[in-house]
Amino acid sequence: FAPKTRLTWVNGIGYNTEHMERDAPIISEYFGGKKVEWYHNPTSMVDETDTPGFYRDLTQAGQQKYLGRITSEVNGLVQHLRDAVKSVSSGVVVHIAHSQGALVTCLAAKQLTQYEMNQIEVISFGGATPVRSTPETPWKRCLNYYSVNDPLLFLNPSVETALRSGFEDKEFCFLAPRIGDPVADHHLLGPTYASALEWEGKRYEHRYQS
Repeated sequence: FAPKTRLTWVNGIGYNTEHMERDAPIISEYFGGKKVEWYHNPTSMVDETDTPGFYRDLTQAGQQKYLGRITSEVNGLVQHLRDAVKSVSSGVVVHIAHSQGALVTCLAAKQLTQYEMNQIEVISFGGATPVRSTPETPWKRCLNYYSVNDPLLFLNPSVETALRSGFEDKEFCFLAPRIGDPVADHHLLGPTYASALEWEGKRYEHRYQS
């Protein structure tokens, strides 16, 4: 029989709770109607035109990425994932991370046990840092999707190297942009990443709901 599962999602910058509530049902549809237990990574932006708030978000992400700063958002995600693992017993947590959410996930891993990570599959889209499976971070599965024009790809030398090397790395999947605008192609539910999200949803249904 299929193992018990939970579907979680952590957002990137510029997402408020209304965005989470709006997009969660769309993600759920891709995953066969599975409820999305989202964790909100707060934004300083009041709305999409709030440039000062956007730069405050970028500053925080920079401190997390380059200084390894553990913020309240990181601690909150640790608890969210820990609760998710407990809820599935010996089952599987499928965790979607977008943009800064991938960075927050990597920082959260520092507080998770290896046993907990062994039950979590991480699917990252346009991650501010790539999520890797290592002896210290033994995720059950991790896959990093990047549109080849995603601005965050070029902020991560290891990702750019993987793209240019031409060698297969099972933890990376590079996508041709559907729109051609780096900002639009970075959006989680834009055509580029939504196509990969749809494929992941079908994989989830086949493995865990069939």
